[in-house]
Amino acid sequence: MKKKGGSIGGSDKVVPIPHLEERLLSKAMLLVEENRHKEACQLFGKLLELNVRDVRALYGWAVCSIELGDYSEAEKAVVLLLEADTPYFYEVFRLYLTILIERKDYTSAIREILTIRKKKGLPIEFKEFLVHMQKFCQIRLHEPSWSDVGLEEADETDQMTKPDADTEHRESSIDWPALEKADTISQMLLLNNLADQLKTTHLPEIQRFLLDDQQPTELKTMLLCAVKEGHLAQKVAVHKFGEIYDAQLDHADFLNKEFADQIEAVIRRTMESENPTLTTSAVEMERMFTMNVYPKPIVPSQPEVWAALFCLRAMGGESEQEKKDVLAHFGVNEDDFCAASSMLHGVEAYDIWS
Repeated sequence: MKKKGGSIGGSDKVVPIPHLEERLLSKAMLLVEENRHKEACQLFGKLLELNVRDVRALYGWAVCSIELGDYSEAEKAVVLLLEADTPYFYEVFRLYLTILIERKDYTSAIREILTIRKKKGLPIEFKEFLVHMQKFCQIRLHEPSWSDVGLEEADETDQMTKPDADTEHRESSIDWPALEKADTISQMLLLNNLADQLKTTHLPEIQRFLLDDQQPTELKTMLLCAVKEGHLAQKVAVHKFGEIYDAQLDHADFLNKEFADQIEAVIRRTMESENPTLTTSAVEMERMFTMNVYPKPIVPSQPEVWAALFCLRAMGGESEQEKKDVLAHFGVNEDDFCAASSMLHGVEAYDIWS
C-alpha cells in the first residue's frame, strides 16, 4: 500500500524467482501466527508490489495494519477488497466494521450497515449480525461522557441559563405516547432526536417509559444513557426481564462497563493471537449483552466464564466437544458455564438482540 516513489507496480512486473508469491505469502502467514505483525506487513507489502489486487495480500495487510494501529492503511486495503467483489465479502465487511468501530467512527459504520442491508440474498446469520452491530453503534454513538468536568460545566450552564416561556412549552410538548407506540426503529430515531431536549421535568414520563414492560430492552438502555448524559437523576427504576431494578446512574460500573472491560481483556488475552476475527465477534456480542442486560446482576461474576461463552457463540459451536475444548482453554468449569448459559437464555427471551 504505502510505497516511496509512487504507486504499487502492476501485473506486468517480471517475477525473477519461481513461486515467489507463494513463498512470500507462506512466510507472512507464519509471522502473523507468531504475532510478528510488523514483519508480516512488510512481506504483504512486497506481495502488493507484485500485484496490487492480490486478495490474500490485501487481507493480510489489513489485518496486520489493524494490529499495528494503522487504521487508515487497513481501510484502504479493505475498500479495495470490497470494490473487487471479493469471494470473502462477508469476512471482509466484518473487518471493515472492526476498523470503523476501533476508530470510533460509529456514524460511518451505521451508514455502511444500512447500505449493505439493502442487498438481496444476504445470509440470515449475516443479517442478524448487521442488526446487532447497527444497534451497538447507535448506543455507542450516544454513549454518555464520563467527564466530571463536563458535569460541573453543565451545572454552571443550568444556573446561568434561564429558558423563556416558549422554550419551556416546547420542552413540555414531547409526544411520549407517540414514542411508546412507534415501531422499534422509529423509536430509536425519535429517542436520538429527543435526547438533547430531555429535562428534569420529563422524569415522570421517562420513569413511566422505563417501567413499561412492553417497551424494548435496548430502548430502555438508550434512555438510561440519555438520563445520565443529561444529569437528570442519579437513580431511576427500570423494568427489565420481568423484574424492577434500581439503576445507579452515577456508579462507575454503569452499563456494566467495568465488567465488560474485564471480559474483553480475557477474550483478547486468550484468543486474539489465534483468531482475531472470532475475537472481534465475541467482544461485540459481549458488549451488546452487558449493556442491554444492565441493571440485572450478571451471574456468575467471573469474566472468564462469560469470555468462554461468547467465544463459543462466535464460533457457532454447538457440539459437546467444542464446548469442552473452549472451557478447558479458558479454565472454566461446567457448572459455572451452565449458570451463565442459563442467564443468557433467560434474558434472550426478552429479545435483547432485536
